[in-house]
Order: sequence, then structure tokens, then C-alpha cells
Amino acid sequence: MKDDAVAPVVAAMLVLAVIVTLFSAWNAVYLPSLKQQSEITQARDIENAFTRFSSDLSAAASLRRTAGFSEPMPLGGGNVIFSPVTSAGTLRVNEEPKQLYSVTIIRGTTTRYTEPGRLVNFSYRPVQDFWTDQGYVWHYGYVNVTKGSPGNGADAAALSSPLQYPSMNEVATSPVITAFAGSLISMDDEPWSNATTNCSRLTLSAVTFHREPKASYTSSNGIGTLALTADVNETPVGILHSVDQDRIVIRVSRSVPDPFSSGLFTACNQSFARLNRTYPHNIAHSFGTTALYNETAIAAAGDLPFDLTYRHIAINVSAI
Repeated sequence: MKDDAVAPVVAAMLVLAVIVTLFSAWNAVYLPSLKQQSEITQARDIENAFTRFSSDLSAAASLRRTAGFSEPMPLGGGNVIFSPVTSAGTLRVNEEPKQLYSVTIIRGTTTRYTEPGRLVNFSYRPVQDFWTDQGYVWHYGYVNVTKGSPGNGADAAALSSPLQYPSMNEVATSPVITAFAGSLISMDDEPWSNATTNCSRLTLSAVTFHREPKASYTSSNGIGTLALTADVNETPVGILHSVDQDRIVIRVSRSVPDPFSSGLFTACNQSFARLNRTYPHNIAHSFGTTALYNETAIAAAGDLPFDLTYRHIAINVSAI
């Protein structure tokens, strides 16, 4: 009778030991593995969203009209069955500290308009992650994968490497980034009806990027969104059909990394050179360089003036 009474207790203890062992294995091995796999999937979603939004920025700059784009993404990962605790993440948009270009429009001896052109950068940083401290930063037309943080800035990283290029050498010669940079400033022209070698009208379009001051940072373990809106403002410059001299000067900073600096200057200089070849009777072209910037300019020449319209395309980027 005593053996019969002890047997169920022993069996129950053995079953309990198996349950405890399985639970320990679940917590020690399987659960961390599942959470890591969930974060790997989430990191891939971030990568895809960043590359798509990079294309959105390029498209908005090329379209040069009112537009809007947005890319949602999961900021946290690690949500698995029986363990709903997740990591979180932050999205941040900053303006690049270095000015990319300036457009100066001179009418006679008076500077009518000066417009600085800037870029933004945006980043994702994980918070309390289960896998690895891997983030992403977009700047100057490409995405960097980042690891760790040295603690000297919200967007600084201990290690970084380009996501879509083997090395920075390929970034510096990328035709895609060069084309993006070259699309930021463009010229449209019309000849005089009775004199095709004289220009009648010029439209200068310039794209600049800003961060939304009230929507440049978000942090959560839910869904975050990178968004942009493009607004266009057209301004006639000076007096229509005036004989007063026009001069347009574009300066591109040499401190901005290539291919952005060289790509933008080359596109602007080639555009101005084309205008001079097309309208040699009333458009003159010049260019030069200093230690700080490369400069290209056109000026009205001869007796026939050209009317000038300035189109400012402001692309505002937000993190919400």
C-alpha cells in the first residue's frame, strides 16, 4: 500500500521536472532565438523602407512639383507568443550642417534673390533590442548600416558601412547618386519668336530639403513613418522685358562629399554652357573655382533681355 501511495507522487515530480526543464530550455534557448529572428525580420523591413524612401526623395526632386510620399515601418521587434515584450526604436530627421549650394540672382547692381540649398539626413536607432544594436542612416543619397553608438551624438555610430554598395569607393562614383544630385537645379528656356539664337524666357528651378521642426523625431515600439511633402513657389524676378542686366550665379560647396558636390556642379555648369551655345547673342557663360566652392554663372548679353522666373521647390521631411 505504501508503494502504491508513493508512485503517483514520484510520477508527478518527474512530470514537473520535465515541465521545468522544457520551460527553462524555452526561456534560455528558444525564446531568445525567436525574438532575434523577429528583430531580423523587423530590421529587413527598416532596410526596405529606407531604400524606398530614398527613391521617394529622388522622385520628388525630379518631379519638381507639389507631391507627397510616406513610408511606414515597424520601430520595434521581438514580439513572439507567450512573450509580448518588444524592443523599440527612434526615427530622427536632421538638416545637414553643411550648405550644399547657393543660388544668387542679380538684377543690374542689385542682388534680387539669394537662396541656400541644403539636404537632410534621417536615421533609425534601436532601443533595448534583443539581437544587435543595428541602425540605419540616410544621407547624401545612400543608406548606411550602423553598429553601436560612441555616445557623442544622436546620429553618430561606432561603425557604419553602405547598405547598397560594396564600399565608399562605389558610393563616390555612383551614377544613381550623381543623377540625384544633378536633378536639384534645372533650367527651362524659350527663344524669341523671331530670333532663335536669343533667349526670351528662363525658368530656374531649385530644390532644397528641410526637416519639419515639429515632426522631426519619434520613438515607440509601434509603427513609425517617414514622410515628405513638396511645395512649389514661383516668383518672377525683376521687371518683365527690361534691358537691365541679369546675372545668375550658382555656387556648390566643395566640402560636401562626392558624388553629390561634383554631380550637382557638373549638371549646373553643363546646363549653363548649353544655354550659351543655344543663345550666344544674349547669354554669356563663365565658371571658376575657389577653395570653398565651385561657381558657374550666366549673364544677359546684348540688347535683348530674357525674363526670369525662379521656382523654389521645398521638400519637407518628417518623422511621425
